[in-house]
Amino acid sequence: MNNLDPDFSTRPRILIGVTGSLDATMLPLYLRAIKNEIDCDLSALFTPTATKFVNMDAVALFLDRVISGDNPKDWPTDKPGRIVADHDILAILPTTANTLSAIAHGSSQNRLTTVILAATFPVLLFPVMGGPMWEKPAVRRNVAQLREDGYEVFEPVWRENYDPLLKIQHGHHSLPDPEQVVKILQSRLPSPR
Repeated sequence: MNNLDPDFSTRPRILIGVTGSLDATMLPLYLRAIKNEIDCDLSALFTPTATKFVNMDAVALFLDRVISGDNPKDWPTDKPGRIVADHDILAILPTTANTLSAIAHGSSQNRLTTVILAATFPVLLFPVMGGPMWEKPAVRRNVAQLREDGYEVFEPVWRENYDPLLKIQHGHHSLPDPEQVVKILQSRLPSPR
């Protein structure tokens, strides 16, 4: 593709990876903030578990492209190499402990982790998990390994939320505010093509 191609865009091409976490329910707030503040092509890649936490019809309103699940029938348009070629940066909102472990150990357990292994662009990780999990030695080792490998792993923000299952206020490590995520993305976007 070249700049004479009418479909060629100089806008940044942002890919949001979404994993299976309760924090994924906040995704529309983040997508709206990104679209409001950054003139970009915005895609999201959902793990199979993430689709259980998110209303896919609702989030599709904020996206230029939705990539969901791991069905091989989608690979002509959504195989990992094609996804990598179509994007400039990847932010995983939220990143579960399971996904941190998979990335740290080079596992391609789903399409998202396979895209991460194939990525030739910055990959930003925004961990979310319960308080005790974040402090576990295995999680801390995975985070240290990821940073050593060149991934940016952002410190989570402590939040108290009402847990409808436990019927109590419950704290956990969560995503930064949408405005902060937008600033992080803006500062790491590549120069215009």
